[in-house]
Amino acid sequence: MPPPDFTTIPPDNPDRIADETVSCSIWICRSDGVAPYLPDPYLDLLGTTLEEFRDSGWARSLHPEEADAVLALWERCAAAGTPWRCSYRIRGAEGDYRTVASSGVPVRDAGGRVVLWAGVSLDVTGLDEPCGQVRELATLSAIARAIERYGADPEKVFRETVDLLPRGFRNPGEVSARVVPGTAAPGPGKIVAGIPAGHLVVECRRVPKEAVGNRENPRGTEDPFLPQERDLVRVVAAMLGAAIAPGRTETATHERQYRLLFDQMPDAGLLLEILRDGSGDPAGFRVVRINRKAAESLGRRREEVVGEDLVTAVPSITPAALDLLYRVARTGTPVHRDVSSPATGACYELKAYRPQYDRLVAIAENVTDRRRAEELLQKQQVALDTRVRELATLYAVSGIVERPGISVEEVLQEVASILPGGWLHPEDAAARITVDGREYRSPGFFETPLRQESPITVHGRITGKVEVCYRHGLPADGDAPFMTDERRLIDAVAGRLGRIVERMRATEALGKSEEKYRHLFEQMLESYTLYEVVRDGDGNPVDYLIVELNEKAADVFGRSREELVGQRLFDIFPAITKGARVLYGEVAETGVPMQRRLQEPRTGRWYDLQIYRPQAGRLAVTGQDITEQKKAELALRESEERFRGIFEQAGTGIALIDPEGRIMGANPAFVRMFGYDEDELSGMQSRDLIYPPDREEAGALHRRVALGESTRREKRYVTKDGRILWGRLTTSLLRDSGERGLVIAMVEDITDWRKMQNALAESEERFREIAQRSFDMLYTCYYDRGITYISPAVERILGYTPEEMIGERCSDYVLDSTRPEWQEARARIARGEPVEGLVVELRRKDGTAAAVEMNESPITEGGRVVGVQIVGRDVSDRKHYEDMRLQAFYQIEQNIEQFAILADHIRLPLQVILGMADLADDAQTSEKIREQVERINAIVKQLDEGWVESRDIREFLRRNELV
Repeated sequence: MPPPDFTTIPPDNPDRIADETVSCSIWICRSDGVAPYLPDPYLDLLGTTLEEFRDSGWARSLHPEEADAVLALWERCAAAGTPWRCSYRIRGAEGDYRTVASSGVPVRDAGGRVVLWAGVSLDVTGLDEPCGQVRELATLSAIARAIERYGADPEKVFRETVDLLPRGFRNPGEVSARVVPGTAAPGPGKIVAGIPAGHLVVECRRVPKEAVGNRENPRGTEDPFLPQERDLVRVVAAMLGAAIAPGRTETATHERQYRLLFDQMPDAGLLLEILRDGSGDPAGFRVVRINRKAAESLGRRREEVVGEDLVTAVPSITPAALDLLYRVARTGTPVHRDVSSPATGACYELKAYRPQYDRLVAIAENVTDRRRAEELLQKQQVALDTRVRELATLYAVSGIVERPGISVEEVLQEVASILPGGWLHPEDAAARITVDGREYRSPGFFETPLRQESPITVHGRITGKVEVCYRHGLPADGDAPFMTDERRLIDAVAGRLGRIVERMRATEALGKSEEKYRHLFEQMLESYTLYEVVRDGDGNPVDYLIVELNEKAADVFGRSREELVGQRLFDIFPAITKGARVLYGEVAETGVPMQRRLQEPRTGRWYDLQIYRPQAGRLAVTGQDITEQKKAELALRESEERFRGIFEQAGTGIALIDPEGRIMGANPAFVRMFGYDEDELSGMQSRDLIYPPDREEAGALHRRVALGESTRREKRYVTKDGRILWGRLTTSLLRDSGERGLVIAMVEDITDWRKMQNALAESEERFREIAQRSFDMLYTCYYDRGITYISPAVERILGYTPEEMIGERCSDYVLDSTRPEWQEARARIARGEPVEGLVVELRRKDGTAAAVEMNESPITEGGRVVGVQIVGRDVSDRKHYEDMRLQAFYQIEQNIEQFAILADHIRLPLQVILGMADLADDAQTSEKIREQVERINAIVKQLDEGWVESRDIREFLRRNELV
């Protein structure tokens, strides 16, 4: 029987593919015939296990008449790497021989090496003609060709594999395949197989209900996949592992992951090649790679865009965006800017960086919708601000009410004065409070039709009302004049005032009855302690004597009231002396009430303390036990322990911010950065830390983060002591167990970096200006690059332009006459020592020599000298004058010596001649001789004077170190 034809692609009509009753087994094996995997149907056919099959080999199960021919054919195919096709008989589990039609294809890696064989075996016993079931092998063959063709690019292999794999299933249209980095969990209607750096996942788009587990049958009853389809996925995964995994390092795995991340990232990304001109400046960009989002945005296939010029590939790119890319390509400094397209009206957030000298990555995110959302956020911010004003009004009312010694009339008047501040338009609002027929008005109040009111109820009887009016008409936008929250606010204030009136009137009544007062005092839930202020000789408060306290306060102290009265606070609790002395002393001195949360040292319980001065020399403290509240806060913090390690140890300031913008927690670095302690930061609005001119965008940024976007910004902040610092803010969204969106804000203090950058830029500019204008020649020379900078003075001194000297070696211009001094200076520079006053002769462009005096400093990098900085001055004229001065000195020395010799040689003969003249008889002749001797003596005297002058000049030169 001829073997079936496995070389053609299966037809589109699945009914014509095969008879599904034919047993189909998909197998893989190595070139030596050892099978790392065989499907269960094939092992059941032979009646053996995979281990037994590996030990005995399939050759022993072949029919004796065909064994040699079949094995010889396999050896030829394995040696040549050609496809395997053979029909043979093999002994089955019952001892009978079954006819098997087997075909397989070699799997090659990118280098063409056969790493595996994969194929299909069909039990065709009793069939008269070849079976047409070929889709599995056709699929394996197509994937093997893709592996061989694209093996050097694992990502492309994965992409081709997931496109080809569904063809091997009976219903390709109902099957999808994908490669998942990392782990993947199996489930109903899903096949998962491990591959290098991830998993191969095949899913059935429509899973039968019977395949999904339920309470009665957790595993389900029906599998949407055939057994050979599951075997097909496992074999394909093995092919990918054998062809791609060997020889791949961890770096390659990471590279594949990064490429997958790049391709799947939600923003449009482009990898560009930087085209540079002869001077190294960027002259253009060529597209190397784009991700899926970029291809969708351009409306083109990625293969079409790769290799094109950037302007051609992205015709909508704006000049501003192109300038940013050129700047990054030139400087290597990353940018993160917003750019807009006038043609489309769209706004993009452009991020660009240069990972390599000739590569540039550009990531663009369409933020048009985000900008529109920011407008919506601004409206919501207005509502939030309104709520803040309302809360501030309620807090202010509480502050007025809790002020010791204030009367009901004063409370009502002050509340009326502050109440307009809680409305949307406080500048136009006015309030009036009426109680028992008496009115309390805010400045400028008069009645208008635009009015809200709420009754004040005292002891169940309406005794007055609270009114708020807008004085000048409806808002310009035509909305209702009052908001829903303002209705709640006026009702809350009216209710609070009713209770205040009740309480204050009750207090007056209690003042008339000591017994009633005492009963209330003893039964109150808050602790109450009245102190007498103890002062030192200078009148400063130093301790507090207990005058009166209730039972609740006695429980806090842990003693009876009789024991405590007359005792000093710091004698009972010496541990709180330092903190309480400052806190209590401030209230005792100023009379300004204060509220604090403190922990009682003996029991460790927490109390919310209200400290005030009821009268001069007295201090009252009321406390409410908030230990349970603190425990709840502790439980909340314990639920965040998974973040605490990084949160506490990070050098970067980190804060957790709730959806309303309040700071829920901050790490020590954040506390140190802003100067507030944790209690002060807790509940503070994060925008209050931002420098006021930069607060405008704070709300919009918070809104964007709430939508799930991570952001990175540089902002100015204000610390507790008023300092302004620069911070790099990175924010991201975190969801807690209550599904309330918390924001993680990380602030890195970059103030010094910003100052350093500014100072560096200014310093470089000043240095360059000085160097360009300097009379001296300044230059920098590196051992490996030669001269990298030289000032324009080189043209005046040596005749070369700065451009001609760039890249040259300094030593090439040193003349041999001063080369020893130059080499000695180089040795000192190599040891890291500076050199001063070195004079060398350098070759000018016209061939003459120039004497240059140099001061040199070494350039070090990583503790190693890599170059030298030199300041050189032309001293050719000075050296010439020094040579002339030395020649003159030497001439003077010779003149002095010649004067002395000449004078000695003349004086002695003159004495002899003068003696001879005295002996001569001829008086006339003697007189003439004397006249000539006098003339000669006069000349000798002039020589003596010249000798003296020359000697004085020589001593002057020596004394002034001119020679």
